[in-house]
Amino acid sequence: MRKFLASFFLLFPLVSQAQEFQVVSSAASVRQVPMGQIEKTLNRGDRAPLTSLFTFWGKTKNGWVNLDYTSFNFPFEKVMGELPLKFSIITSPEEVDGLKLNENDVLYVAKVEDGKAVCLFKNRAFLVPEKDLDVESSTFSVIVVNRKATLSDGVYSVTLKPGTALLKGNGGYIYRNHFYTSLEPVRRETSVDLDTVLKEINRLVDIFNSAKFSSSLADRLGYYVKTMPVRDQDVELVRTDDGGVGVVVTLRYKFYLKNGEPIEGRKTRLFLKESNYEFWRKLSEDLFKSGVDKFVDIRVYRFNGKDSYEDCGFVDTSYHLYKLGYLKNWKKFLDSSESNLSDDLWFFADEVYERLEDD
Repeated sequence: MRKFLASFFLLFPLVSQAQEFQVVSSAASVRQVPMGQIEKTLNRGDRAPLTSLFTFWGKTKNGWVNLDYTSFNFPFEKVMGELPLKFSIITSPEEVDGLKLNENDVLYVAKVEDGKAVCLFKNRAFLVPEKDLDVESSTFSVIVVNRKATLSDGVYSVTLKPGTALLKGNGGYIYRNHFYTSLEPVRRETSVDLDTVLKEINRLVDIFNSAKFSSSLADRLGYYVKTMPVRDQDVELVRTDDGGVGVVVTLRYKFYLKNGEPIEGRKTRLFLKESNYEFWRKLSEDLFKSGVDKFVDIRVYRFNGKDSYEDCGFVDTSYHLYKLGYLKNWKKFLDSSESNLSDDLWFFADEVYERLEDD
């Protein structure tokens, strides 16, 4: 059998491999800690240095950013230091001191004395005759993978999460007392069909328009706020450097009479904040279920009372926060989303909303 094992080790300071990310949704908040207090806001197109990753959060000099709202190409691996090793790699399955060892398992050799090698395997120490080992010495790099990756020795394979540490040598990699010959990033290539997305959006638009048209509020006022049909040019699929897909949806709102005629001379404002946030929540949720795996960016436009629509802000939602359950109701959706909506967008004061929504 062949081998490995640690006689001593020395870790050097972290090697800086700062990269840059770019915001590709309407905005991304920089927070003190993930999900913490907002320190500043970055807008679409803004760039900033990225120094490290933690799950779907990225560290910058000013704080943490939800990377679902960004495009970045962080180095696949980060070198943390070096580790001199003595070792032995098992070449065929066998049993040593009651331990069952598989091909390519690694024994770390602490020392060799009087024809005996002190070996370590999965935190267990035992003696092995030196003649049974092919002890080698080498210096390995201590690395951390920044993206999901797969280790393989040709027979066995294991999937690594971002942030996993392992040893890298000239001939391969050591991870959990096993020697692997290859390390490859898991390449994410999300497939999202624009026609499918458009149909799903308009299906929801029709449902919510029907609810608004038949509401008691519309009966009392004689008109309602209609969400206009979403066209091809109202949907933008954003493909990011890390293989993900975000979607930007432009929603246009306009007053309509109950008889179906548009109200042309008035600036449109939205009624009932809860029902609108529920619509945006449901739209985001369904788009994530349709394959979008970065963000949903809803751009809100309203009729300006003349002959066009004006931009009144946005609501952005993160895929990973959706997966963690932050879109279960409209209040959680509101608290976890990135948003900036014009105060002039809304029609009634908050206390009027509350009374109407309680009814």
